[in-house]
Amino acid sequence: MRLLENISLIKQLEIVNRLAFFKEFSVAERQVLLESFSHLYLISAGRHAFKRFEQDHRLYIVLSGELCIYSRSEHQALGKIAPGEFVGEGAFIRHKERSTSAKALVDTIVLAITAEALTRLPNVIREKIKDQLILGMSERIAKLDAHIEQTQ
Repeated sequence: MRLLENISLIKQLEIVNRLAFFKEFSVAERQVLLESFSHLYLISAGRHAFKRFEQDHRLYIVLSGELCIYSRSEHQALGKIAPGEFVGEGAFIRHKERSTSAKALVDTIVLAITAEALTRLPNVIREKIKDQLILGMSERIAKLDAHIEQTQ
């Protein structure tokens, strides 16, 4: 994973403006988030964003590309994370080791946010991030419920 330092703020804003995760954020809020409290990383195809049991507690929002999530075997995918979706919320919220691994299927750009950075964000931005995490996690629960019903 390589830190991207040379992407202009305008280009970063163009990317996040397309994603549902940021639809409730004003342009000024998006700019504050990008300028001050986050980092963009490139994960080359076939490389890991993180591995199971690592102590990396960052939340990753996929801006472009796609990540594959798996627990033990790369051949048994648990799911895919597309642009506008996030991954790593368990380790981020609980400050525990990673329970899964994430690998880039194609070159993927992610926005990484630390818990410490989240606490320094203005309240309105922090609350919008939390709202999106709650919404995303509830959507995952609904998908799991549907999957369980289909297998019974």
